[in-house]
Amino acid sequence: MLTAEDVLNQKFSSTKFVEGYDQDEVDDFLDEVVATLRAGEAGIAMVAPVTPDTVLKKRFQATKFREGYDMQQVDDLLERVRVTLQERPPTLAPAPAAAPPPPPPSSVVAPPLTDASTHTPGLVPPRPSWWRRLFGA
Repeated sequence: MLTAEDVLNQKFSSTKFVEGYDQDEVDDFLDEVVATLRAGEAGIAMVAPVTPDTVLKKRFQATKFREGYDMQQVDDLLERVRVTLQERPPTLAPAPAAAPPPPPPSSVVAPPLTDASTHTPGLVPPRPSWWRRLFGA
């Protein structure tokens, strides 16, 4: 059974002119695996742990003329990780509670100001539009 330290200390042979896995992608995924294994070792629940199914479906970009990791070595480690996660499944944390919905908008609507007689007392009445001034409507 693998530990988080086993995965963290894993070294892979480099490839350059033969196909290999993109190093950054492999390293990023293994960081997630290490976090999941550490949480499991500490008994801490995770919201989105790496599962055996995640490991099984994981695919990495292949590189050929750049430095990459040996595909067979990475695949062998991932198989050991998958078996470890099957034997000791991670604990799922409960999903965070959803925020309460915002209150409904107020149903009080102010009447439109269409006439000088309907303005608010104490305020200067609104000026009539140019259309009303032109045609007196």
